[in-house]
Amino acid sequence: MTAWTGAWTGGFVRDAIGIGLRSDASRSLIPVEDLVGLALRDNPKRAQLLVSTVLAKHVPTVPGLALAAGELLGLLVRSALDGSDPETAPFDTVAQLLSRRERPDADGLAALTAVREHLAQLRDAAPAAGPELVTVGYAETATGLGHIVADALGSPYLHSTRHEADVPFTPFEEEHSHASDHRLYPSDPAWATVGGTTVLVDDELSTGRTVRNTITALHATTPQAHWVVAGLIDLRSDADRQRFDELADSLGTRITVVALGVGAVDLPEDVLARARAVIDAAPAASVAGSTATGDVVVVVDASDLPPVRSARFGAPGRLDDAVTAAIADRVLPELPDGEVVVLGSEEFIAVPLAVAAHLDRTRGATRFSTTTRSPIAVIDRDDYAIASAVSFTSHDRTIDGFGPRFAYNLSRAGSRFAAVVLFPEPGADRELLLRPDGVVEALRTVTDHVIVVLLTESVPTPAEWNPAP
Repeated sequence: MTAWTGAWTGGFVRDAIGIGLRSDASRSLIPVEDLVGLALRDNPKRAQLLVSTVLAKHVPTVPGLALAAGELLGLLVRSALDGSDPETAPFDTVAQLLSRRERPDADGLAALTAVREHLAQLRDAAPAAGPELVTVGYAETATGLGHIVADALGSPYLHSTRHEADVPFTPFEEEHSHASDHRLYPSDPAWATVGGTTVLVDDELSTGRTVRNTITALHATTPQAHWVVAGLIDLRSDADRQRFDELADSLGTRITVVALGVGAVDLPEDVLARARAVIDAAPAASVAGSTATGDVVVVVDASDLPPVRSARFGAPGRLDDAVTAAIADRVLPELPDGEVVVLGSEEFIAVPLAVAAHLDRTRGATRFSTTTRSPIAVIDRDDYAIASAVSFTSHDRTIDGFGPRFAYNLSRAGSRFAAVVLFPEPGADRELLLRPDGVVEALRTVTDHVIVVLLTESVPTPAEWNPAP
């Protein structure tokens, strides 16, 4: 079901709306079209959604592929920490293996061993990152990607969040988003060093406005000598690139941008109207979330394992392999035969992805994806990126309250996964998860087995947030 079909999943939007993607071969490790497909947003601010084929956010993906793409981006960042343009030649072999045209199918990712070996060699040869370095990922899409990049850099990690907490540090806006407010809650007030380097990680750079807002807000409190912006793809226009240069000059700092794929997106002037017309004319899509059919719901209580500290409070870049292996060992006996998908929850991505990778190495036939806030038009065809959806009410305490959430591509053309293994945020309210309009009931409409893994959350103490002078 999740194997690459050969059709580019942006073809329908390109032909029906006139949205085009162009890749800059001179600046791309991997062509942009190999990294993303296209879908239509149900959003009045922006028509198109770039749907990554390696991020494992909206498309169930071989976990090792998502990890490899993130590590490759992290190693590219390491080569740019001195402010110079990174030398890309050492990364060409891995980039070719991760491109769509060379990417192995979903039955084992035969080249993944070679990818891991090349990445290990590159990591050993990469220059060491300095101590005055911190990595920040963006909620919700890039929280897992940011953690992988931080791991490759050996840096502490923090991601923005829409969850509520008691002591906000810095708010900033993602202006094109349907849920634009972000906040940072570092439990360590000295999380960044004045005059150091901060790496900002997002899945894509379209105009770069969100990044400019972030740099402006953070630089006002903790000025940095160098900002490195990392994304899977960079589609900024020449004017957008000039705005980065102007911001760096005005703040007296350096801003370096690195990406796996660099190019441009072409939009017709009436793109919003065209997209609305196509969405309205499309056959009615079934967005499951009301009538459950799955017979088995298993709750795996792993609360006795070490608590998980969310990276929204700040965390080490490297995850504890022993803990993720222990979680996977709890899940493994509950899995039926057949292909399964591990499903993270919105911002909670890095730990479930690591567990999915462990399961895939152990049993194979494991994919990874996550739930999301993004409302996306569903059209079930090979040349469109979003084939199906389930919808449910959120269960997390966020700054904008409870609302609709989604999980995409858990079924296609009648086929579905043998099981969905759900990882809600550690400490999630079990009753909210199991309520009639909640995520578990929605998942029961697309699989016969739902496995819910409950983890304990580690919350910063008041002393950590407010240390004694």
